[in-house]
Amino acid sequence: MTLTPRSRLRLCVATAVAVLAALAPVTSASAITADTTAPKITSTSYKQWLVPGDMKWRGAFWSATPGYTWSSSDNVGVASHEVETWIGNGTGSRLGASTWPSIAKYVRTYSGSRRSLHTGIGEGEQSCQRVRAKDAAGNRSPWSAWKCSYAPFGEEAVDGAWDPTSFSFKLRNTGAANDRISTVPVRATGVRIRVATGPSRGRAKVYIGSTYLGTVSAAAKRSGSKYVTLRKASTLTGRIRVRTTSSSSKSFLLTGLWGIRPTSGLSSAHIGYPASHAEPDPGNPPAPVDSSDSVSPRITSFSVTPAWPSKRGSNGMYRAVATWAASDNVKVTGYLYQEKIAAGGTSFFVGGTTYTTATSQTRSPDFTGETTCFRVRARDAAGNVSPWTGWKCSTAPITVTGGRWASGGFPAIAGAAWVYASASPRVTDQTTDRFTARSLRIKVHTGPNHGKVKIYVGGTHFGTINTYARTNGSKWVVLGHDREVRGRIRVVAATKKVYVGAIYLVKDTRKAVRSEVG
Repeated sequence: MTLTPRSRLRLCVATAVAVLAALAPVTSASAITADTTAPKITSTSYKQWLVPGDMKWRGAFWSATPGYTWSSSDNVGVASHEVETWIGNGTGSRLGASTWPSIAKYVRTYSGSRRSLHTGIGEGEQSCQRVRAKDAAGNRSPWSAWKCSYAPFGEEAVDGAWDPTSFSFKLRNTGAANDRISTVPVRATGVRIRVATGPSRGRAKVYIGSTYLGTVSAAAKRSGSKYVTLRKASTLTGRIRVRTTSSSSKSFLLTGLWGIRPTSGLSSAHIGYPASHAEPDPGNPPAPVDSSDSVSPRITSFSVTPAWPSKRGSNGMYRAVATWAASDNVKVTGYLYQEKIAAGGTSFFVGGTTYTTATSQTRSPDFTGETTCFRVRARDAAGNVSPWTGWKCSTAPITVTGGRWASGGFPAIAGAAWVYASASPRVTDQTTDRFTARSLRIKVHTGPNHGKVKIYVGGTHFGTINTYARTNGSKWVVLGHDREVRGRIRVVAATKKVYVGAIYLVKDTRKAVRSEVG
């Protein structure tokens, strides 16, 4: 048989394809299964010391998102990466805790092509990461070594007696009267500080609690800065304290402050919670039963009371109770509730979802300005769920005698203490701490000799209240703003004299939590 030129060309192409196919390596399922070579993590990188410039203001808190990067290799190919993340809170300021072993630890799986991860870190926190690779046969590399990134302490963590500018703290020689930097105890082996140097700078002793870490001299012929690391072999718990030892003409300026937490126990670290805010067991909703029921239950009542607690219980704490009820065409078998908590100076920081068969939860929003919010949904045996309710909250007040006002002396009227301000002579007052609010619920004393008072949060004027009345008394007033504002609450008399009582912070409850609820 005679082949035409076109037929010869087709035959040559087919032969070449067959030869190439025979020579090509075959990666079959059996070959993958037979693979016993584990992949390798060849490099990892994580910025160790975040600087104030890395921290971004998120509207209610400072945080940074440094990149943790890695590279890996495998004889066949990396199928996925597992990244273990540990976040340690330097001060426990999210819930007023002081010695949590960690605030988060989790392992998440990413694709084989993933090479980086950005984890949010709040001020004073420490994030540590490690990674391992997995191939299609299930072989895993060893975990890489932990690498950690430290965020500097900022104004959230600073004692109210200081007057910081975000991440810088200036101190003159006041001895023990004004040497505490952190608002609550830290858990750390030491500190790393960046201090401004120059001819007008002095010396300071640095402590964690009562443990002396060392003395730092900032004196220099020329202005500049330097880093100093002070640490001990063991973990210390206490407030960070900086006490100047120079004359009153010398100042000590910290332009960066980091807490150094121990990392030796990260692999076995667990999530810990202070007893006063014990995290409920999330539980697991029972598996849905086979059923033709497709009707969802509904929440018939839901409340969080009191919204504005004013009296402490016998244990010295405020008390808030969330209660709910639901109905269903068959039977309600349980509830999912979500909870989020905000400290007075911050927006919502923590949140979680919990399954329960109970119809109430009790909390103690005890820290000044702290807000606790709930929402709930019902579930039936078939797995049908109701829509979420709206958020309802309870907020602890900023009281007059709670130690949060700069003046420290308050006149008493009818047996109650009041924050006082007058237009002439000029007398104003402000909180020592910074608070975050979208609106304020304020109690004022009224009377014939009272005038108008301007209320500020930081530099933002929230409103003016007229406290004049023909007879003595009191009233509640709500002042709002179009966004959340953070700063010290200031009371300024516009006319005559004014008296301000308890203040409640109203948060923007529409905002998501930093640790997303379910």
